[in-house]
Amino acid sequence: MVQMKKEFTNYILKFQNSHSYKEKIHAICGYLLVIGNFMRTLLTILFFVGLYQSSCGCCAGDDRTLTEMLFQGKAGTIFTCKVLTFSTPSYPDNIIVSRSDGSIDGTATAKIVTVYFGKVDTNVVTLRAGSYLTIGMTYLIYTGSKGRVFGFGGNCDRWSKQVTDNPATTNELLILKQFSDIFKNTSSGQFTFTNSKNIVLAKGQFKKGKPTKIWQHFYDNGTLKAEYDLENNITSQFSANGFIKTKNTINKNIDIYEQYSDKVNGQLAYKFIEVETEKEMIMECSEYFNNGKLKNLSSAVYINNKSSSTGKTGDYKEFYENGNLKLQGQYKTDKRVGLWKWYHENGEFNTEFDYKDGTGGQ
Repeated sequence: MVQMKKEFTNYILKFQNSHSYKEKIHAICGYLLVIGNFMRTLLTILFFVGLYQSSCGCCAGDDRTLTEMLFQGKAGTIFTCKVLTFSTPSYPDNIIVSRSDGSIDGTATAKIVTVYFGKVDTNVVTLRAGSYLTIGMTYLIYTGSKGRVFGFGGNCDRWSKQVTDNPATTNELLILKQFSDIFKNTSSGQFTFTNSKNIVLAKGQFKKGKPTKIWQHFYDNGTLKAEYDLENNITSQFSANGFIKTKNTINKNIDIYEQYSDKVNGQLAYKFIEVETEKEMIMECSEYFNNGKLKNLSSAVYINNKSSSTGKTGDYKEFYENGNLKLQGQYKTDKRVGLWKWYHENGEFNTEFDYKDGTGGQ
């Protein structure tokens, strides 16, 4: 685990110090060979941009819609409350101190109005507020905390807000109540959720309070944003222009993650296949040219279920944009081993080199 952390840090530093897009991609691919089970946490390259930005005091993005957050019942704790007191630490010369993400160190007490999701143990709670609150006003709080003390706010919290009578906030509270009632009453049936302009935001089925079959979530303009096939464990994400962005398929011990081109709808850019066994996990990474043809194919093996990485291991192939093989060989623990062969763009053999056991020059 310590070694994995070191490798992780090295690749993040490499990403931060990269000056070109290509260098950043290489750093990302290196990182993918260090971590395990990356598919469920990977938001493609945006994830790494988020890591980079967070070191500069910015926030990594979570672009899920409200209905995406709510429909599987895993939204954390959500409630409305009326602020009773609010204070911030006193500093000399009235200096205002904020954290790198723009949040403040505020403390408030508040009376609970409505609990939609999560566990709240008392009617009056303590709020560790990253944003300024007005005494006497009612706020809608989204937090991962539970019990009596709740942290929220700051620039990275795009959901918590003061409750007003504007149509968007009123509709948000309505959707929260709809989902809350479905889970509390273990309801069944087909459900549709709309925004204040009566545009469909989500639709799908519940069976005894559990989402089932296919769920679709939409942008505010009605364009499809995400589709969750819950029976087949397939999740697809779409851009605002209607192009598919990513597709994640989970089937027992096999996890397939596909990232698509932002220029040609449905054209693969990257494909990652993860196969997990009792003793190891094998990952295969494919990269594609803009014309859709395979660019390179590599793999890595993780021993003892991701506790340590062997790095690149197994067959490696790289192709020209016309589809012809450019080079092929094998890696073992990130080193070239055995016979490697290179080819010209027209498909003719170029040269070869035997790396033997990989202990010589690379």
